[in-house]
Amino acid sequence: MSKLTKQDKIHIFEEWTLEDKRGTYLSKKYGVNIANINYLVSLIEMHGLSILDKPYAHYSKEFKEQAIKRVLLGNEAINAVALDLGLASRGMLGNWIRSCKENGYNVV
Repeated sequence: MSKLTKQDKIHIFEEWTLEDKRGTYLSKKYGVNIANINYLVSLIEMHGLSILDKPYAHYSKEFKEQAIKRVLLGNEAINAVALDLGLASRGMLGNWIRSCKENGYNVV
């Protein structure tokens, strides 16, 4: 997701929920991929606006392993797991999985 301020993210969510603006419009307005807009809205709907106050997190090897197992062994969708865990972006988990595969299924 491009560098949006917390206020931008709140505006996107408000425009989505209160003004019924949708992905294409918001994507063009804020210069963000539609999938990232959808992820942001879903993340806030699931976790509330307080999720935007979450500081940068360093995730432990164990946390990453559990998330990766949910996708690879539990057949859960990457997007669903990322949302459930409250990851800042939908791409983080995909990157962890790619890195894990590149390293012989070892989490780095």
